[in-house]
Amino acid sequence: MINIPENIEQLKSYKPGKPLEEIIQEYGLTKTAILWNNENNLGASPLAVQAMSEAATDSNYYPDPACRELRTAIAQRVGQQMENIIVGNGSESVFNYMLGAFFSPGDELLTSEGTFVAIYIWAQANNVPCKTVAMTSAYGFDLRAIQEAISDKTKVIYLSNPNNPTGAMIREDELRTFLKEIPEHILVVVDEAYFEYATSLSREYPDSTRLNHPNLITLRTFSKAYGIAGVRIGYGIGPEALIEPLMKVKLTFEPSNVAQAAGIGALKDEAFLEESVRLNQEGMTFFREAFDRLGLAHYPSTGNFVMIDFGTPEEVQRIFQALMKKGVFVRPLTAFRLPHCLRITIGLPEENEFCVEMLEEVLRTDEVAL
Repeated sequence: MINIPENIEQLKSYKPGKPLEEIIQEYGLTKTAILWNNENNLGASPLAVQAMSEAATDSNYYPDPACRELRTAIAQRVGQQMENIIVGNGSESVFNYMLGAFFSPGDELLTSEGTFVAIYIWAQANNVPCKTVAMTSAYGFDLRAIQEAISDKTKVIYLSNPNNPTGAMIREDELRTFLKEIPEHILVVVDEAYFEYATSLSREYPDSTRLNHPNLITLRTFSKAYGIAGVRIGYGIGPEALIEPLMKVKLTFEPSNVAQAAGIGALKDEAFLEESVRLNQEGMTFFREAFDRLGLAHYPSTGNFVMIDFGTPEEVQRIFQALMKKGVFVRPLTAFRLPHCLRITIGLPEENEFCVEMLEEVLRTDEVAL
């Protein structure tokens, strides 16, 4: 019998629920709002779709393993050189490269409770100890606590900005101060998956690529504002000395030729990006005002989602199930270690309105029951 390592044995594999189409059919739903995965409900960038279609005709050939054209296009967008860029199958794939490239036995990853769930999973899968500190009372990263938790085992610090799933932001002055106090032998990873949305929602949101620290890597993605989550393409930005070892451990032909083309096309689509950002700004204002009116404990967010604290896991599950039966799909945060909270993605205006209407019905039903 093959012995399975303990770190893999203890991992819980992803177990998807019923397919969306099956749920819709089961409940006889004629109207829906799919607001559970922080996707871009505007759709995919048309220029990205066109580029994918054209690239698909050459799918009998392997893609460029160095991704030169895409890396160059990204570099031009962020004011760097191609050598400062690495791309992969989503930004979490790039993070996974780091676990292989930078960690030795005995090294630890340091981050916060209540952050992007894939970080915990990839750490355990790679047998990397993950040390966490509690969040602040506002569900944000406690940078002081993280700094105080640094030990001689700390190799990488992971910060999600804004944090998924809570939406909390690290301000530029806070990030600058934090980076100055971190020893240069410790790598700081700042995940800016919601960068395009965040910069439009707050003037205090930092562009970490401009902070020029030798021990800093920034992660970004095409999955959110550019609307190509299904293609799986993300990237990292950092000093060449840190990007080079990542290039050594990445899968040779990742991402695919179609994904590389999609990224190049998406970067050219300014009109789609502007519309995505505009709809997100309007949706954020709508949700904040609605949740205030309903007296819900929601938190400031600079992503494309809002988190609500319902107090108990039982209440979250009740609301989640009730909304799903009405055609509104939102995300309970049990996997994120926040079982008493629920995350709602900003969708199209009509979806946001439908979500609030159904949420009001669910809350009214609860009041009647009391």
